[in-house]
Amino acid sequence: MFKQNTFSSENLYRGSLPFFLSDEKKGVILLSSSNKNIEDYYYTLKDFYDGEIIKIDDFEDENDEYKKNYALIDCLKNKKKFIILISLQGVIKKYVKEGEKLSFEKGKDISRKELEEKLVESGYRKNYLVEDRMEYSLRGDILDIFPLSSELPYRIEFFDTEIERITEFDLYTQKSIEEKNSIYMYIDKNKNERVSFIEILKEFGKSINKCYIENTEILKYKLEEQILKNREEEDEYREIFLEILSSFEPLETKRLDFDKIKKYEDLEVIKKESKNKKILILSEEKKRYDEIFQGCKNIEIKKYPHYEGFYAGETLVLTDREIKGIRVKKEVRIRGGVRYENVSQIREGDFIIHENFGVGRYLGIEIIDGSDYLKIQYAGEDKLYVPTENLNRIEKYICDPGNVPELYNLGRRGFKKKREKLESEMREFAKELISIQARRKSALGFSFSKDTVWQEEFEEGFPYTETKDQLEAIRMVKKDMESDRVMDRIVCGDVGFGKTEVAMRATFKAVMDGKQVLIITPTTVLADQHYERFEERFKNYGINIALLSRMNTGKEQDEIIKRLSGGGVDIVIGTHRLLSNDISFLNLGLIIVDEEQKFGVKAKEKLKSMKENVDLLTLTATPIPRTLNLALLGIRDISVIKTAPPNRLPIENILIDNNKDTIRDVIMKEIGREGQVFYIYNSVYGMEYKVKELSKILPPYIKIGYAHGRMPAKQIKEVLHQFENGDIDVLVTTTIVENGIDIENANTIIIEGIEKLGLSQIYQLRGRVGRGKKKAYCYLVTDSDRKYNKKTTLRKESIEKLEGLGGGFNLSLEDMNIRGAGEILGEKQHGALETFGYNLYMKLLQEEVERIKGEYKPKHDVNIDLGEVAYIPKEYIEEFEKITIYKRAVEMIELEDIKNLFIEIEDRFGKAPQEVINLFRFLEVKALSYKYGVSEIKKDEKNHYFMKFDKEKIIPEKIISMITKGKCRLKGKDGIEYSKDIMEFFEEYKEEEIEGIL
Repeated sequence: MFKQNTFSSENLYRGSLPFFLSDEKKGVILLSSSNKNIEDYYYTLKDFYDGEIIKIDDFEDENDEYKKNYALIDCLKNKKKFIILISLQGVIKKYVKEGEKLSFEKGKDISRKELEEKLVESGYRKNYLVEDRMEYSLRGDILDIFPLSSELPYRIEFFDTEIERITEFDLYTQKSIEEKNSIYMYIDKNKNERVSFIEILKEFGKSINKCYIENTEILKYKLEEQILKNREEEDEYREIFLEILSSFEPLETKRLDFDKIKKYEDLEVIKKESKNKKILILSEEKKRYDEIFQGCKNIEIKKYPHYEGFYAGETLVLTDREIKGIRVKKEVRIRGGVRYENVSQIREGDFIIHENFGVGRYLGIEIIDGSDYLKIQYAGEDKLYVPTENLNRIEKYICDPGNVPELYNLGRRGFKKKREKLESEMREFAKELISIQARRKSALGFSFSKDTVWQEEFEEGFPYTETKDQLEAIRMVKKDMESDRVMDRIVCGDVGFGKTEVAMRATFKAVMDGKQVLIITPTTVLADQHYERFEERFKNYGINIALLSRMNTGKEQDEIIKRLSGGGVDIVIGTHRLLSNDISFLNLGLIIVDEEQKFGVKAKEKLKSMKENVDLLTLTATPIPRTLNLALLGIRDISVIKTAPPNRLPIENILIDNNKDTIRDVIMKEIGREGQVFYIYNSVYGMEYKVKELSKILPPYIKIGYAHGRMPAKQIKEVLHQFENGDIDVLVTTTIVENGIDIENANTIIIEGIEKLGLSQIYQLRGRVGRGKKKAYCYLVTDSDRKYNKKTTLRKESIEKLEGLGGGFNLSLEDMNIRGAGEILGEKQHGALETFGYNLYMKLLQEEVERIKGEYKPKHDVNIDLGEVAYIPKEYIEEFEKITIYKRAVEMIELEDIKNLFIEIEDRFGKAPQEVINLFRFLEVKALSYKYGVSEIKKDEKNHYFMKFDKEKIIPEKIISMITKGKCRLKGKDGIEYSKDIMEFFEEYKEEEIEGIL
């Protein structure tokens, strides 16, 4: 981006330091003055530097410590060109000089027994599926291993003792990603002698050309902080630091003067200054700036989201930090995702529901006549055996923990009677749905224009890559807006999954057509946050945005209301104040409601009256499963964003005792990695006492602030701003931060008093952390001596299980799902929901809607007997994983999906045994039978196939033509006999041509 030697160490800016470092041809070490700097430098260097980059900022845990240790020594030993960015914490750490190393190469022989012994000796844990570092899995010819030293786990496939294939694989999907010819890895936690960072450099630093220390004075202050934490290490810390001061070259980085850069928020100032100097603008919004600065010869614009401005020689470099006054966010790509347990996964002992027999308890799989059957216990000693091909008739029954559902006897009418009664209620509800659908189709609204060039430019300003679900939600919202039908769409997504961006794009689209947009939120805090985010994104487009809440004075409110009615405000953001009778709009075109379930009945009624011919978009984090979409196309449209952003790490939940030392350690751990802490204490009256209590146990340099709903709105806003700007380290607060607080640097939340909070409330609160690139922690404070009631104990267990992302959809209580549906379906359907469980209810409701419309087509049953043993042996795939695969397989109707599943299984579990090959052949035959209308296939002792057909789907002329040509022969009244392989029949049937038909 810049010419060689543009930058010198004498005149260095924080924004230019990565470009200065990247000029070096050999190894460089930078001791940086903050983790934030390391992060910004690292991700810029990733884009422009062609050598190895190692960052050692903080240490999450022991595994992370070893990972960074091995990366450091590997880089110093084997690389010629590299940059090592290290924090003071990294410099005073002790390191091991070596570790046990394993190498693997395609075509080489290796003893799996010896290899497994070595892994166990090194502390590796055997797991059926590898999910974390220091785990391995041996499944037949497949060895999966996630070593300490690599970003991704490896899969090694053997042919006897020979290595046949090596790949990296994705933890989330468990599928292979990239094939390798050879790899090496450090596998152990070397407990031998540890040495200082300086000694590591002396021993392995032959390729180091330069060592720099950034902002020495700041680091001296940080050294004193470290000594305060570890008094016994004082002498050693000072000795290491003195040695660094004597051997590292100092770099003092400047920043553009904050007061002076404020002027660049006025774009006319930039144009004026460009007459006397060259200006380079680095921003994602290149197209927009090209338009704004058209004709300004001294202004160059490049599409790059740099973190802050600087001088490059005589050229002034500006970024969105200076022009828009915002912190520039940069996407970090972390491949893969987070694997979390699917709530619908069936395990032994779980309750399941069969659509014909009701709720039973799953007892495992039994092999009967060469096939797998699910064994289910009903009342008494009654047992049902369900073949795996009928798994689509079974769903996991999810209910409140502690509630045991009613089991019925097989062969009696208990469940059948209940089902018939509920089905008649569902039929009435289905009629209601159809009438709502008809009303919605006839209600005409405003048809918005297609996307403009400005819309494209606005969307390019989004600094992240959209997830697949997010793009689909955006596409559907735009489609609704462009149609002449009134939009009523819910966008449902977990905390931090990108719902606000969907709302922003819809808002921009509406404003481009001259319409006003109303955005309503349940809290002042959330309204304020939305206002700031919208101001940042809409800055370059001359759009008027107003905030109306209790933070405004009476005079300010009157002024905004006046401008709204006269069309002087394009977008208004606020709380339920916006639903008052004195509010009127000149040309309202879109209403966006955030967290609708938090509004009262009156507010909802008012919204209903406002949205008659106005498009409505609702955002919610209350889980609404995708299946709701199928049944309820008529009532409200739903988009579910279920994919986590690519840089999101899971939040770890930890239960801790209400103990001063433990709480101090938790806070100090987060402060130690330059982070911030939320402390949830839901008592307004005891809050000041809690702040004093924390002040006594924490060092004096840690700044504590507090906020609660009884404080004046402006004071709350001020405290939150201080927290966001890093002026407060620990924020003690009530649940007012439950919605909408988005602070990337806060990655620890401590929640006290969980017995008084609901599960969904705790879930929302924990969503306040983990918004950035760091691992986040949610600590739930409990009293070990105190006895909790049954409900609180179950809530604790549920939260402990709540690892991973998308967890809002995967809570172990279906209560959340039922609430999500209740919002849309209404109370009348609650009984049916509880009886059938979620998935079966949706399936039955969908069928009722189709029956009334005359669109219901029952899927014809196919009876297939190929005379082959076809199942998944437990020696090949373990039971809990096997059920997941069966469930996926029986729902597949496309041949390509079945083939892809087979490829995935062989990748994950090794060469398939004959039984599995037979099973997939059976699945392919079944899929083709559905497609072409075959209702029965039976193989006889002569290896001939007897076949019958579904009269509505089959083309009789094709069969007659095949009989005439001798390809098959008639057997019985309505069947045929086919003597070649069954797959050839489908090929011949497909190709068969009949004159006048094809």
